[in-house]
Amino acid sequence: ENLKRVAPKCTRDWPSIIADRQVCDIVARGPPQQNESYEFLFNEERRRFTSTHFYRTMANGKKIRCSWLMYSVQKDAIFCFSCKLYGTGDIPLRRGTSAWKALSKRLQQHETGKGHQDCMVKWFDLRSGIVNHTSIDQLELQAFLKERDFWRNVVKRMVDVVIFLSKRNLAFRGSNEKRADPSNGNFLGLFELLAKYDNVLSKLLQRIKKAETPVQYLSPQIQNELIQLVASNIQEANIAQLKKAKYYSVNLDCTPDVSHEEHMSVVLCFVECNGEDGVNICEVFVDFLNVHDTTGEGLLEAFLEKANNLGIDIADMRGQAYDNGANMRGKNKGVQARMLEINDRALYVPCGAHTWNLVISDAAKSSKYAVDFFGLINRIYVIFSSSPSLWDILQEHMPISVKGLSDTRWESRIDAVKPLLYHLEELCNALSSLREYALEKKDGNTATEAGALLDHVTAWPFVLTVYTWYDILFHVNKTCKLIQSPDVSIDVLQAEAGATMKFLEDYRNIGYNSVVTNACEIAEHMGIEQVFPETRVRHKKRMFDYECADDLSRLSAEEKFKSQFFLVFTDQAISSVSLRFDQLVEWYKLFRFLYNANSLKQCHRENELENHSKNFERKMGDIDANELIMELNRFIYVIEKERGLVTANNFLTYIYKNSLQEIYPNLCICIRILLTTPVTVAGAERSFSRMKLIKNILRSTMTDDRLSALAVISIENKIARSLDYNALINQIAENKARKKSFG
Repeated sequence: ENLKRVAPKCTRDWPSIIADRQVCDIVARGPPQQNESYEFLFNEERRRFTSTHFYRTMANGKKIRCSWLMYSVQKDAIFCFSCKLYGTGDIPLRRGTSAWKALSKRLQQHETGKGHQDCMVKWFDLRSGIVNHTSIDQLELQAFLKERDFWRNVVKRMVDVVIFLSKRNLAFRGSNEKRADPSNGNFLGLFELLAKYDNVLSKLLQRIKKAETPVQYLSPQIQNELIQLVASNIQEANIAQLKKAKYYSVNLDCTPDVSHEEHMSVVLCFVECNGEDGVNICEVFVDFLNVHDTTGEGLLEAFLEKANNLGIDIADMRGQAYDNGANMRGKNKGVQARMLEINDRALYVPCGAHTWNLVISDAAKSSKYAVDFFGLINRIYVIFSSSPSLWDILQEHMPISVKGLSDTRWESRIDAVKPLLYHLEELCNALSSLREYALEKKDGNTATEAGALLDHVTAWPFVLTVYTWYDILFHVNKTCKLIQSPDVSIDVLQAEAGATMKFLEDYRNIGYNSVVTNACEIAEHMGIEQVFPETRVRHKKRMFDYECADDLSRLSAEEKFKSQFFLVFTDQAISSVSLRFDQLVEWYKLFRFLYNANSLKQCHRENELENHSKNFERKMGDIDANELIMELNRFIYVIEKERGLVTANNFLTYIYKNSLQEIYPNLCICIRILLTTPVTVAGAERSFSRMKLIKNILRSTMTDDRLSALAVISIENKIARSLDYNALINQIAENKARKKSFG
């Protein structure tokens, strides 16, 4: 109660017995009243309160303001301000009434009643005394206001501490909750540190030491309340922006936490359009949902329940992106298929990053050369990282270290291939030194392993394999890095997929010669013999009438390497890209005319705008095709004159910065839906990184609510820094007052 700054929004939150100092504070603010433009609610009888009742019409026609009358939005009832403070007995306007029939007559009777007049006199006397500083309660009121400001300042600092620790993913509590104990945790530790230099917290600490206050705002319970309050305000701000944008897409991804519980990350994407700032593609984290049923049906039900709690309309969803798991992308029982049954406009796009990851994974399993290659790289890393002394040998010879392999992000394995490409000679020297060091230490296993690795990395096929893998991983890794940005739209994914496909096709035809040319330079420099080891061909037993010789027996060692590794490797990559990006064809047909200025002009030249517009209306149903055609024909002339209108993002930014939404309403809708389309689930993947920092092995017993709230503050920390602390404190005060009145 001491935290309250403004009068309660509805009188149902007022305690039954109001203290004198609270009466002074409420009278100093005065009764709240809605303005004349406010739309009051209808009741079941289709009656409602109107703002005309705030005025009393005199006999001469003059209207006098009824300043004593208050309307409660939450309770849909009216109250008398003076009678609520000073009245006694069962007075209708003291307890509140919602009977709107013949209200004017009853208000007049109440206003002329003796009880009301007595309460009005008390109210005006106290108000006059407060204004003129002659009230006998003035000193008590000043003391109350000073105490209230003190506690508000305390809570402000506690909220700052909560946001500070949450943004940095630090633990709040320690092994105990004792004051001045080194193990009492970061929250109490920060409080004690700030109390040395801050007068407010220093005063609170003195009160706690002297046992002058039962309220401290330092307990684990208040920590949880503040965490939940800050997170809920951040979430409300994000959802308000999403509802304003209307259209959105959803990204879902699952991972187990340190306590082996499956959590599903929910990330929503939408386009924020402002006149001054232009267009901003937003990606907001919503929650970690603890899921026990990981089937498509179970995951969808968990999301729909969360969306219902947030008040999100599923009908406004225009895109969905998940990883490539069968329970997510399944065409029959996956989440995307079940979501399409609810909303057929929520088109599914496979995660680009996951798809490229699977392309590389498929290529790595295409032949024994590819499988052996990464196994060999991992053996090099394992042998050097087995002890600090062996790692020192590596550091003496190589400027960069060899890297271990990622089991999930295959495109990131370029970091493991790069040291072998640019520092192969230094690696050979390190292996030689390692072998000599192991022989001196009488370590036969390490010496044998180092010698075997040295023989492998100085073989001509290995050098060719290094160059081949680096070329492929370089292009795929660049594409993955690009499409992981929230600002990247579906047209970029389409273009990058096509460009990489073209590279793979060209690389299959002419890439081998360039690989050999580049590898020859390093081989000649290192003295590596450019020969392929001959292997004995195993002949199959022929039937009596089988006269054709085995095909492999006719091939040279180099031709066998090329056919069994290079061609198989590139063919598998091309086939995988074509298969896994087939679902983008539907998006390409739907949005191709809006990708950029060139595609829009091309469709105009080919007279395809009408077909694309009608197809969009038939599929999405959010626009009028005939109006869109006219808007596009007009906008093409704008593109011809205005420089910089190249992409769909540029189109929408130009329209909003120049306030042309009324001229191009259908075009705006189309572009907003296009930019809302998800490309990857990188946002969900990034949230898992925060989860590992928040819920680690030392905090494995953290509850799901606390985990989600801390993740929201950590991920959306930019919004946390811009929160209105006064509004937060008012919410805390209302919650405390409600607990006290109902507790």
